[in-house]
Amino acid sequence: MADKQIGFSAQDQQEIEAIVIDKDKDEAVKYLAKLVERLKGHAGHVCGTGPIK
Repeated sequence: MADKQIGFSAQDQQEIEAIVIDKDKDEAVKYLAKLVERLKGHAGHVCGTGPIK
């Protein structure tokens, strides 16, 4: 089973379609950078912002 699952909104799908139709390499790279950030996620904080000891 996958560690993470990502859902794509209607806006995400439209953005992907526009990139593919326009063959816009710069926008594709920007979108992939955003997607990677979504995949990475972030460390959650239960109480406060300090490190867990």
